[in-house]
Amino acid sequence: MIEIRKLTALLAFVIVFTDLPVIPGGFSLTESISEAQDPPRRRRGRRGRPTPPPQPEPEQEEKEVVASKSDDKYVVVKGATIHTVTGGTHRNGTLICKNGKIYQISAGPVDAPEGAEIIEAEGHHVYPGLVAFRSSGLVGSGEAEKSQDPYDLDTTMGLAAGITATWNGSRVTKLVHGSLDDLTIRPKSFSSINYSFRNPRGRKELRQAFDRVQEHLRALERHAEEKKEDPEAKPPEDKWIKGIFAVVRSLLTGESKALVRARTMADIREYSALARKYGFEIVFEGAEEGWIDPGVLSRTGASAVISPRARVDANNDLNRESGSSIENAKMLHDAGVPLVIIPQSTGIALWGLAGRDLSHLPLEAAFAVRGGLPEQVAIEAITIEPARLLGVADRVGSLEVGKDADFIITDGDLLSYMTLVRWAIVNGKVQYDKEKEGILDHIRPDGDLDAPPPADHWPRRLGDPL
Repeated sequence: MIEIRKLTALLAFVIVFTDLPVIPGGFSLTESISEAQDPPRRRRGRRGRPTPPPQPEPEQEEKEVVASKSDDKYVVVKGATIHTVTGGTHRNGTLICKNGKIYQISAGPVDAPEGAEIIEAEGHHVYPGLVAFRSSGLVGSGEAEKSQDPYDLDTTMGLAAGITATWNGSRVTKLVHGSLDDLTIRPKSFSSINYSFRNPRGRKELRQAFDRVQEHLRALERHAEEKKEDPEAKPPEDKWIKGIFAVVRSLLTGESKALVRARTMADIREYSALARKYGFEIVFEGAEEGWIDPGVLSRTGASAVISPRARVDANNDLNRESGSSIENAKMLHDAGVPLVIIPQSTGIALWGLAGRDLSHLPLEAAFAVRGGLPEQVAIEAITIEPARLLGVADRVGSLEVGKDADFIITDGDLLSYMTLVRWAIVNGKVQYDKEKEGILDHIRPDGDLDAPPPADHWPRRLGDPL
């Protein structure tokens, strides 16, 4: 009897203090109570938690690899922020040039082809080379290959300012140091006309020239129809088309655009009315009072080449708005007028910070931003817009695959007065290296904003060491 009691007590102990089911397939009461008091996500039961399935190893990111041939010449810029101007911005990007052309733009790392020249540009910015709509002294006049000094200091200073292409009055030319190869992109000319109020006789003669040439063009169209029925029909005589008549014909046929200097709104309105009447394209240089009625330029389809820092005092004797405005660029842009920015001086001058010459082209654009122009539009006004106006946007002015490898690498934001050009690349070759040139190498070496000042002073005096 005692043995039976012992067995019964042992069985009760096992049921109460273990997880053995009383009925096959069932659970003990203690387990049910335990689960109710301690939910599964927090329960500290004696059973071990199930081991989670192993996570798959992350796949290694595959870098693009560019194949190369032994005779191909590559330049690779790594790690910079790439501002394409027309296609967005890529941080920590890679730019690959092949044989003087942009070959690839990547938003991430890319293995450089074997033998490539590599520029480590972490923390720097890449922009298209700046296009100066007009210049004097940066390149030779006329056919630059015959008049350019390949070691001219102005060319070096232009590259240091970020300019890689410019119009010299007859041709769009690149800035190349130490060589006369591949200077000219293509010839380009504008037509000049004078329709100012200060020249009433010239205004009359110009209108007469437009009327006569317009009638001549109509006669040519009639002759083309007559020749279908009479192959021996004589064309209208055209020996008189020279001088101003030749200029007018090039405008009416669309062979060229009129480039005029107009500062006041009165002159802008007169030129615009003439362009709309005869249907030719016109570009206004100056347009300091364009902000007064920007719709006039917009309706004419005109472009404007402006200097945001140009000052024209208001004329208090006039019963209307007059003078310049810091908001001129913004208001013209808001009206849909294509903008090109250029300083008042088209040469290079070493007058110091905030000068008004071509060595401060980005600073001129920054003043337009000060007046409300969007920063992106200001950058376009010194890159792609002048390239479009000069007819070379298919080759320069933005970073796109297939375009010429003309770009600059800066140590900061392009429109900051603190920013310096670190490298300038033209035709896929480094034409300017700040640390090697010896002109600006002492200013914040390697882009270090905390670099100590150089051991130098100004002005130098007779007997001072070089």
